[in-house]
Amino acid sequence: MTAELAPGAPAPQQPASRPEWLALALAAATTALLAVLLLSIGPLGMFGLPLVGVPVARLAHRGGLGTALLATGIAGALMAGLAWLDGGARDLSSPLALVALTAGLPAFFSGLVRQGADPSREYLALAVSGCVLLGALLLLPPAMGSPSMGDQVAAAFDGMIPGAMASYSKANVDAETMARVKATLEAARDFSRQYWVGLVGAFWVLSSAVTFYTGARSARPAASAQRTRFEALSVPAVFAPLFVAAGAAWALAPGVVRQASGDVLLPLAALYFVAGLSIICHFARRWLRIGVLRIGLYALVVYFPMSVGVALLGLFDWYANFRRRGEEA
Repeated sequence: MTAELAPGAPAPQQPASRPEWLALALAAATTALLAVLLLSIGPLGMFGLPLVGVPVARLAHRGGLGTALLATGIAGALMAGLAWLDGGARDLSSPLALVALTAGLPAFFSGLVRQGADPSREYLALAVSGCVLLGALLLLPPAMGSPSMGDQVAAAFDGMIPGAMASYSKANVDAETMARVKATLEAARDFSRQYWVGLVGAFWVLSSAVTFYTGARSARPAASAQRTRFEALSVPAVFAPLFVAAGAAWALAPGVVRQASGDVLLPLAALYFVAGLSIICHFARRWLRIGVLRIGLYALVVYFPMSVGVALLGLFDWYANFRRRGEEA
């Protein structure tokens, strides 16, 4: 007769469905393969980078922290070997950094959840540490005299704007619309050049959420994966005054202080958007039983200005506790 679990007790870890060495090899090979494919696509491949760390994050919940980190190391070695065969030893740093960030960090913090840590706190640690490491890595080339990522993005905009205007002209678009489109593209170029560090941080916050929670979802029914649910994400109240201070400094302070505040404000805004989306997900799973309706709702709230409302929902959750109020209602 099977013994019953006490109320509130964690579910037992499920036995592995395949040998540990095979799961490790599959996770490492899949991680390296995804990274190679996405890098070969070009700039569009960056939108698929959250998928690179999913196999090792899944392995962290099922096989433990050490196994996941070993798989990450093997994936990095595979990437380095391919880079060496393709371009020589001088190109080894980029693939190693890519795998370490996109796979190693999610695997590490997912492994800590398996050891009993709180999933929300570990996601926040993943988001913050990734922003710091990415900022440090991307600020090295400008410090050594190389063009910054902001300058490269601005150059890409400069190359794109004339072509876009030419296509609008061939389509016989009126001059007022063309002027408005050109002004929008130029504003986006200038904003990207100035706040590229913050934009990269915001992208990391969003993409790391995809990696962290998708890896956990794919690892169920492992006990730590069962606890790692996106709809349960909560952001501590300490982030709210930091967000307000960064916003005030960005609006009022001049020069370097304004730029630094903007680079902090953008990742925080992305974090609160993720938190607000988790609240919506919490209620959508309870009230919308049809999956297509939930997907349509999630797609709707991503667009501006709905996304601003979602971020505000996440920002004020520390005070209002919308999930508890919803349960009471």
